[in-house]
Amino acid sequence: MQRLDSLRRILAVQRDLRRIAELRLAALNTQLQTVQANEERLVSYLDEDHVFTPAYTKTITDRLRALGRARKRFEQERDEEAERLLQSMRRVHQTERLLEEVAEDWRRLKERRELDEAIEAETNRRRASLP
Repeated sequence: MQRLDSLRRILAVQRDLRRIAELRLAALNTQLQTVQANEERLVSYLDEDHVFTPAYTKTITDRLRALGRARKRFEQERDEEAERLLQSMRRVHQTERLLEEVAEDWRRLKERRELDEAIEAETNRRRASLP
């Protein structure tokens, strides 16, 4: 029974860790989308015919380079977080299976004890009724 309770606590913690990984992955995806939207906005600005574009071209290209580096970093972090999430999901699944097995073992043990008690009670009743 103690093992069953311990596995339930472990499973709860693993599910919490999985939820945290999901939230981190969602945050990274949001950051990545923001960077990509900024890149698209700056590129479209360069493509348009503005009077001030030549004066700001170096600034815009520097910003595009910085956004490109940030995008690569966020993509790498996203991929790493996705791998961590996958591993977390595997651990949750393994723990769920183990918990089911232990619960089934505990149920069988309990049934066996109840059966042994019933057999013992019947045996004692028959002995008591013998002359």
